[in-house]
Amino acid sequence: MSAERKKNLVLTLMPDQLPVFYPILQKGVTVSATIGCTLKSLLCDQFAIPADYVTDRITTVFLDNRPVDDLDRTIIHDGSRVTLSAAMPGLVGATMRRGGFYAALREGISHVVDSGSTAGESGTVRVKLFNLLLAELGPLVLARGMILEPDELSDLPHNLPGLAEGSPACAGRVLLRVRFNE
Repeated sequence: MSAERKKNLVLTLMPDQLPVFYPILQKGVTVSATIGCTLKSLLCDQFAIPADYVTDRITTVFLDNRPVDDLDRTIIHDGSRVTLSAAMPGLVGATMRRGGFYAALREGISHVVDSGSTAGESGTVRVKLFNLLLAELGPLVLARGMILEPDELSDLPHNLPGLAEGSPACAGRVLLRVRFNE
């Protein structure tokens, strides 16, 4: 991460405004993270996602565009891209499913378990969410905060409170946190 200072912007919105963020969550958002840990540790310890949710609900996981089967031995690096999805339909969904019957069909493209680690260092991870996980994990990712470049920020509708055109917070890199009223 560059020495450039990020501006902080916190939005408090109504829950029905969450779908506004679906396109950017599907495209991927950059979040601060401690790297060198396992993918399971990233999801459970840093993102506070319950372990049973990770095991049962997040059935398809990609790290750097490669399907992952072993969350406990897959190491996160600075700049890693993590894609999360609930069950996807059809043969492709069954083939990409973590630990699924057809996982052997994708052996040549699956993520290979890393060796070595730089645990405890600060870095960033790009997170993408799909299908049911958008509504279920989207608020958690948004509340954690996402680092947006000016062009990514401009992808959001500017009629959201706090994102008015010409806002000083919209010039340069922004750490955006979104909270939803209960």
